[in-house]
Parts: sequence; structure tokens; C-alpha cells
Amino acid sequence: MAVPVALLVVPLAMHVTANEPVPELNAETVPSDGFELPEIVPITVDDRTALDQLVATGVDLAEKVDETDDGLRVEAIVTPSEQQWLTDAGFAVGEPVLTEEDFAELQAEREDTVAESEVAEEAALDVGDDLRVQRAAWFENIGETFIQVEVWSEAGSSSANVLLEVSLDAGPGTPIGAGGTFNLSRFVDAGHYMYHRTSTPMPADPVPSRMRVRSLVDGHVVGQVERPLTEFLDGQYPSGRGAPREWGYLATGFVDHYVDATEATAKIESLAAEFPDLAEIIELPHQTNGYRRPAQALFAEKIVVDAPSAAAGEYEAVAANFGRHPAVQGIAGELTLAVDGTGDPADGCEPLVGFPAGGIAVVDRGTCNYAVKVLNAQAAGAGAVVVVNNVPGDPVTMTGSAPANTIPSVMISMEAGGVVKAVLPASGRVHGAPNEHRVGVDSRTWGHEGGNDLSVELADPGAADRPLTVDVDGDAVRVQLATDAAGAVRSTAAEVVAALNAHPEASELVRAYTWRGDEGTGVVAPAQRRMLTDNLSAPDTVSRDPFTVKAIRIGTDRDGSQTGVLLYSQEHAREWVTPLVALETAERLLRNYRSNPFIRQLVRNLDIFIIPTVNPDGTHYSIHDFTLQRRNMTNHCAVTGASDLRARNGWGVDLNRNFRVGNWEQGFSGASGSCTSDVYSGPTPLSEPEAQNEIWLVENNPNIRFAMNTHTHGGYFMWSPGAYRLPTRDGLERPSYGVESYFYEASDVILNRIKEHRGTSVWPSRVGPISDVLYSAAGNSADDHFYNNGIFAWSFEAGSPTWTGSGWSDVGFTPPYEEGHEEAMEFSHGWLGILEVAQMHSLDNVLPRSTIEPGRGSYDAPVDVTFELSEPSDVYYTLDGSRPTFDSPRMEFTGPRQGQEPITIDETTTVKWFAVDAAGNIQNNYQPGGTRDNYQRAVIRVTD
Repeated sequence: MAVPVALLVVPLAMHVTANEPVPELNAETVPSDGFELPEIVPITVDDRTALDQLVATGVDLAEKVDETDDGLRVEAIVTPSEQQWLTDAGFAVGEPVLTEEDFAELQAEREDTVAESEVAEEAALDVGDDLRVQRAAWFENIGETFIQVEVWSEAGSSSANVLLEVSLDAGPGTPIGAGGTFNLSRFVDAGHYMYHRTSTPMPADPVPSRMRVRSLVDGHVVGQVERPLTEFLDGQYPSGRGAPREWGYLATGFVDHYVDATEATAKIESLAAEFPDLAEIIELPHQTNGYRRPAQALFAEKIVVDAPSAAAGEYEAVAANFGRHPAVQGIAGELTLAVDGTGDPADGCEPLVGFPAGGIAVVDRGTCNYAVKVLNAQAAGAGAVVVVNNVPGDPVTMTGSAPANTIPSVMISMEAGGVVKAVLPASGRVHGAPNEHRVGVDSRTWGHEGGNDLSVELADPGAADRPLTVDVDGDAVRVQLATDAAGAVRSTAAEVVAALNAHPEASELVRAYTWRGDEGTGVVAPAQRRMLTDNLSAPDTVSRDPFTVKAIRIGTDRDGSQTGVLLYSQEHAREWVTPLVALETAERLLRNYRSNPFIRQLVRNLDIFIIPTVNPDGTHYSIHDFTLQRRNMTNHCAVTGASDLRARNGWGVDLNRNFRVGNWEQGFSGASGSCTSDVYSGPTPLSEPEAQNEIWLVENNPNIRFAMNTHTHGGYFMWSPGAYRLPTRDGLERPSYGVESYFYEASDVILNRIKEHRGTSVWPSRVGPISDVLYSAAGNSADDHFYNNGIFAWSFEAGSPTWTGSGWSDVGFTPPYEEGHEEAMEFSHGWLGILEVAQMHSLDNVLPRSTIEPGRGSYDAPVDVTFELSEPSDVYYTLDGSRPTFDSPRMEFTGPRQGQEPITIDETTTVKWFAVDAAGNIQNNYQPGGTRDNYQRAVIRVTD
């Protein structure tokens, strides 16, 4: 019989036990009026026991459980009345995620989409499909050939039922189809159709010369186009003043290992000292926070090994998010290495052999799911499980689903496990510490300045009715916990925190806090004397002081008179290859200057600024502590948030999200306001000294006209725009037709140089604006340099995927050094390529030429005209007879990665125009602000 709502006077999650029937949510407990519609709401419960009680009510739950700082979060599909019933029952019900109105909007959106698709398909069947081929390229990559195709479809932009089929010939003179037929994938980014494409390069042998693209709807061909396939990165270079040529003998190979920021800085300092006539060091003005942290301790889960064992002591542990949480007072037993008799016998992946009932099973991480290990130990009679990590560093939270699991489990570090396993069996205990029982402690000084010498003890006085006291003896802080009349410890986490922070001597040494803003109502467990640590392991050669970021400036004329080029790397710390590119390039320029005419020309004609590592603190942390560190080391998390010991690998600002243009604060996508997100944008734009240094350098050296930001990995070559807003995908203004065409043309030079090293080709599909070929990266540095300072700013992603013979394999952020060295060599080639591009630009005095196509004449119907150009240029034009100026309409792209937008002439018109190239040269030396009429003109007569 169902329990009436009126009888539920206490919270379910707190008072219903495993032996009591759990009230069910049904029509008797919550009568329906027939009109109330369900909503999706979050519900947060403390632990798995409370989750089981929620499930037992019969509530409709989504198939997802998330572990949060507040407990376990699930989503329920319930009516407002049912939400109130759950709230009255003691469950923490949040605000609706999706409501009846949201569902109605989704239904309307679906109906609109279906209608739009149907209209597009009917139009295609009636009048055909407009197909625009954006890419039809073949390329060589380390001795093998591949193709990539991109085609925009008008019908396909609205309907996924439109199929684009590509047929290839098998080389010149062979019929189309001889090289095979395949379908393109429909590429949708941020909910918006972009084009159809080959998702990854396709092997092609023999190399096709032509292709046919057919658009099909329900098997009917509604559009067709044929195009030649052209070679991408064919090794051909432009001509003209300062144009690329053979390099001749070039000494290379000046790096031999991955470097940290201290080593990189020392290298450029030694180069500047060795070549004072060609180079100097620029000290950037904003010092970083430094490779330093307070020392910390966290009194939470732990295992204890009892004396007289040689491993006697306490070891930090992390509880699993499944099963029963270990008791604060501890679960005692014989710590015993588990043996399953197969494969790796200590991994616990098979039923345990000869395990003593009641013992604590110690098993190795790896091979099988955590839950499998715990259930095998439970079946053998274990009272708890200790999993030993198999990688260096902190233990992690074990995840999984094991409804039959009734014993607690924790993980300890690989280092601690090595000590403990060496002396097993040994008596000990596993102690738990749910959120409300945890205490965190940070040193007031940096770890290296004394914080690492501090210790804190939470002592059980071993007697009844003792008060909570704090004593300080030098660097040792001893907290004597309060006890009740039975001698049991009764001090809560909040009380311990308050006592430490109120004690005049202790509070000068440490700052205490409860777990991430928890009220700290749980009783703490006694803990042996624990040393605080900043967990930094770099050698003493790495300074713990604020770091001065340095650039090396290379050129014979470093007075701002030459075109400046900024080459910078390692905004992201874990990208170890990138400073090698910087150091290799600097040495190539300086050590080849006297012997190589090509290098000598670059150093004489350009003003080159190289920053090997923008992010020295994060780099030191990545090299010496946590390899996957992306950000700097500055902790912006509040003490009530993720500021404790276990969050230390989550701190820092993503420097390539900390800039002023298209950033997270302005609503652009691709960054986060969470202080532990890997794309955390920081508290404000330019909050970080590392980002301020970049801006200082370009704004104090206005001759910088080119920039290259190098990252890993993936093999991309990109430029602005780099960010857009969701859901519209409206973003930063796209470069003009002439500027973007210049980016593409310059890319050929740079990418051909990369290919020269070992034949690696960056894919055609990965060349273009950041937001087209990668994703939205709100607040990135290239956008800031381009939009605020007019700099031609590129972004490299070194480390192109490698072809295995059957598929593509990524190389990763930190590949083995052998691969990292090769990437450094080829992308140093690319950096020399951008210097060639800058040199051509600085010497360019050739006037652009342009003609109109079709040309002047009479036409018996409206006509679409475009402009033929001798080089990448912008065209400004008028149709009303007025003089063209920079305020006149400008030629634009049809769409992203497409061609010119034609101008439709439907009546007799005089078109007047001029072209201006990327170097600022204007056709015929026309002066848009002057009075002369030496612009281009053509009369288009429409007779009908």
C-alpha cells in the first residue's frame, strides 16, 4: 500500500533504512490532473545509498550519474507536483533543465527543420542543386598520395537526405569512374552546415586528374559538376624580389632533448652573447607568478599501516565513487596482496586465490575495470580494497557501476604502493572522509620558503572529556582533538578549521579550510604528523622566484626600420616540441649568417623576435611534475572551491584564451569561466602577465607585421577568425577577400618548406581560418594581434597525423623525442618560410593588376561578373558612376572557404574599380582619396 504524502514528515535520504519499504512515487501519492507535463530536473544525493533510495521511489531517471562536489547528480523526468513530492521527501531537487516550453520549442524547431528539408529537396528535384567545389586536391605525404575534397551543396545545406557522390578517373586519359566512387560526409559545425567533405585524406594510387561530383535526392541526380584535381604543396615558389629560392647548404640540428623554460632562456641568452652584432635579449616587463606554490596537506581518506611494520605510517587515499564509503573511524584488517593466479596475478581481475576472509585486499590498477577488482575481492571475503595506482602522481577517483558492491575501496599512489606492498602482509586500517569530515591546510609562505618544513598533526588525546586545543612547537602544529565522556573524538572539521585559524601562532604558519565550501559538520579522524608539501619536484636549477620571460631579437638593423616578425611558442605548457622549433630557428639564423646568403638576406631585411616559451611556469610544471599541464600555474580558485591539494593539477589560466578579442566574457565559444577548466580564460582578459607580455611586445614594436604562434598537435595551419558565438555561429569579422587570399598564398610557401624536411604534408582541410578548420577558440592571441594591430598572424599546430598503411595515427603532445626532433626540424623549416613571406612583403613594390570577367560588352540577359587578379588583392568598386574609394563596396567571398561573390548586373552599368594588394600597392598608383580618374572601368550593357 502506498504511503500518503502527509505521512512523509522526515527526509527520505536521511531516515529510510535498507530494511524499511521505500515509498513509491505513483498516482496515489501524487494524483495527476491529466494536464501537468513533466520537466527534466537535477536531483543531488549524498551517496550511493541515497541514490538507491531515490531509485526505489520509482522516479523516472535519465541514464547518467555525475559525481560533483556536492554529491551524486542525476536527472529526473517528473511533473512539478512530483518535484514537490520529492522535495518534501527530503531530496535536493534543482531548477528544471528543460521545461514544457523548452519541449514545445524543440518540437517547433524540428517541424521547421523538416519543412526546410522538404522544400530544399523539392527545389533540387525541380530546378537542380547548386554545387560549389571548394577543394579538389591531391598531395604527397611521406611518399604516399592522398586526396581531399570539399563541396558546398545548396540543397545539402538544408537536407541531410542529399547525397554527394564523387567519382574519380585513374589518371589523365582514363574515364571518370576508373579511379573509384565514394560519398562525401556532411560537415556540420556548431549546428550549422558548412559543406560536404572527405573527413580524412583518402589514399589515391594512381593519382586522379579529374573528378565528377553528383548530387542525388532519392536516387535522382539533381546536380553535377566536373573539376580537375590539383596538387597541393607542389614545391613551386613565387618569383619576385625576396622570393624563396634554394637555401643551399644549411647547418641544422641544434637541439638534442626536450627543454624546460630555464634551459630555453639560457640558450637564447648565450646566443645573444655570442652574436652581439646580430642579436640581443629583450626582457619582457611582466614577471610571471613563478614556479612556486604554498605547501599543502589534506586530511581526508587514508590507509594506515600499523607498527612494527617497516612501512608503518599513513598514506593518502582517494575513495571510489561506487560502493560503500569507508568509515571515518577506519576499517581494520590484515593488508594482504591479492593473488588471482592468472596473467598479472596482483591485478585482481580474476577470482582471488587463498585470500584470508576479513582482510584488506591490495591490488594493482590496470587490465580490468575497478568494479571488477572490488567485486572479486568482496567475493573472497575482503572487508575493503586498496588499489595501487600504476602511473606516478596522485591517486585518482575510481569510477564505475557496481550495484552488488557492499565494501569500500580506495586508491593510493604508485609511490606509496611500492612502499606498502614490499612489507605485506601487515595490519592496518582504511579510513574514509566524506566531504563534511575533510580539513585542508595551506602554508602562509611558499613551499620553498619554509612551507615544506611545516607539519600538522590531528591527535587523539586517548582520554575522555578533553577540549580541542592547538599547540605550536617551531614548525610543528599539533591539534589535540576534543573527546566526549566515552573518550570518542568529537571535533568536527569546521571546529578544527576555526581553532587553527584563531590560534595566533598557528594562523601565522597555516591557513585551514573545510572541503570546497562544505559546512564541515563531520567529525574528523585522528591523523599522524603530516608534512606539508608544495608537490614541486623540479631540480634546484629551476628558480622558484617570479620568472622574467625573454625574447631574442635577431637582425642587423634592430631599430624598427625593418619589417618585424614575431615567432612565439609554448603558450600551452605540455607542447614540448614548440620551444625546440624556436631554438632551432634562432641557431639556424645566427650560425648560418656568415656562410649562407639566404640566411644573411633574411637577417638583413627583417627584424625577428623569438619567444621560445611564453609560459615558463606551466612549462616547468609540465616537464618536472604533471606532463599534461596546459595552462600557467596561477591558482585563481577561491578557498571555498577547488583550491585544495587534490585540485592542484587543475589550476591555471589557458593563456591562449586570455586575450581581448572574441573572448569568453564577450560571449564567444571555446573557453570557460571555471577556474579548473583546461580552457579557463582567467578572471579578466589580459589578467595574466604572460599574455600582457605578448601585447607589450607588439604594441612597443609597431614594425611587427607578421606573427606565428606555434602549438601541437594535429598538423594545422590557421589564421583569423578564431572564434564565434553559439548558437548562431556568428563570429569575428572574416578577413577581406584579398587578405584571406594572401593568407592562403603565403601558406603555400610555408607549408612547402615544412614538407621539404621529410615529406610531411599538412592536410588541405586543415589549412584555413581557425574557426573553419578547428573550432572556436575564444580569446586566442592570433585574433588579438590581427584585429587590434593589423598583424598577419598565423597559428601552427605541429605534429601531423602519420599514415599507418590502413589509417591515420596521432603523434600526441609529447611524442618520443625521436619524433619530436623531426617535428622541430620540419616546423623550423616552416618558420624560415614565414620569414621568406615577410621578406617578400617588405620588398614588394609591384602593382596589382585586375580585369573584369566577363569583360566590357553587350549582353542580352543579366550577367554575373567577377574580377581576375594578378595576385591576392582586394577590389573596391562602384556601380553608380561615382569614384571608387576605400569606402566603396568591396569584393567578398561567397561563403567560408568558397570563391568570389559574383556581382549581378541586370541593367547597363559602368563598373569602376581598383585593386590593392596585401603590401598596400594600388593598381595604376591610383589614389582613392585624390582626384585623378586612373581607376579601372568597364561598361556592361544589358540589352534585354
